[in-house]
Amino acid sequence: MTENQQNLEKSRTLTMQVMAAPSQLFFCRRIEISEDVAEDEREGFVQLQLESLSPFSLEHLQFGYVIDDSKRFAFLYSGYRRSFESGSIAEWGKQETVIPEFSIGAIAGKNDDGSPLLLVSENSIAYFEFDGQSELPCYFEAFPRERDDEDQLMDFEAGVDVAKISLGDRIKGQTVRVWNTNTNIYIGKQHLRLQAAENGSEIETIVSRETLWTMDLRDPDSIEHAKLEERQNSLIWKIALGMAVVFMLLIFGEFAWLGSRAYVNLRNGWNEEQAPTVAMIGSRQSTVFELEDFQNSDLKPFDMLIAIEPFMSDAVTFTRVETNGPNSLKAFAEATSNGQANNFKARLERFDKIESVVIEKLEGRAGGATFTVFLNFNEDAFIRTVEGEEVAKNG
Repeated sequence: MTENQQNLEKSRTLTMQVMAAPSQLFFCRRIEISEDVAEDEREGFVQLQLESLSPFSLEHLQFGYVIDDSKRFAFLYSGYRRSFESGSIAEWGKQETVIPEFSIGAIAGKNDDGSPLLLVSENSIAYFEFDGQSELPCYFEAFPRERDDEDQLMDFEAGVDVAKISLGDRIKGQTVRVWNTNTNIYIGKQHLRLQAAENGSEIETIVSRETLWTMDLRDPDSIEHAKLEERQNSLIWKIALGMAVVFMLLIFGEFAWLGSRAYVNLRNGWNEEQAPTVAMIGSRQSTVFELEDFQNSDLKPFDMLIAIEPFMSDAVTFTRVETNGPNSLKAFAEATSNGQANNFKARLERFDKIESVVIEKLEGRAGGATFTVFLNFNEDAFIRTVEGEEVAKNG
């Protein structure tokens, strides 16, 4: 293995897992987004447009989209689920994102003069046209890579020539740019870097994690589950790092304490003075174990806490949270006033995942109020996707 290959293998261990689907499997269309469509309504609007354009229902499609910088246009792509190889779809669950091979062409294919683009990838060749309304393509067409008599892929130039012949009069008299890309995509945990080459020059574009979620071809339930896992993993890592910092500070403090005690020769009370430190470490270790039990249980406490986060405010603080059956949390809380506690209850009662909210032991004090709140969730509020189960809904 060469040095460059070794560096490539090393770099792959630092990136998220990604898979690219062949371009010829997709129907693509650029659509205009109405000005009165709010940001939180955009995904629903795009899905309605797809339903009106496709002869298949959404349950039978794998789709995604990209929004342009002006937020006025979206490049929408979809493929009939059974067009994808079953073995390929089975691997999607192991990936952290699944996108089309033509992604870099759709996102960054437009140049200053808006000339057409042929994008040659591992399994397909995609053709794009552009206009002055948006940086997103206004026309798309794709072909599978041609193979020779021995079922081997034709070389780059031969594949381009076959694609140009297929396009015929559509590109007559035009200068068509040709990009060569591949599925060896270098990405970090929060950004994706797509790469291509044109006449020896490198082209690349950076895609944020939020954009990746809209581009992802997996089912909506799978994507929501992946988002939840990322948030949970981030929370656990923050807790673990915080515990590590505290532990290192404690170790440093212990050595400094030992040095000073040795210097003044006052070590008789060492065990007694260190007892609170040992107890604190034990308490923090117990907290970590409790968090692990929470994470691995069927009670879904993290799902519940994340779900009510938008309804929290600086005026209300949880001091302790316990599970209270399979669909309920019991939280001990403090508020700046009795009114803030009641406002918090009113906000939660409007949440469609919650069946009821009960406040007990509401006591006003000089510094605010304390109370106990029982959050009873609907039984089907947190449905998890079973591993190995085929999910028909798309995303």
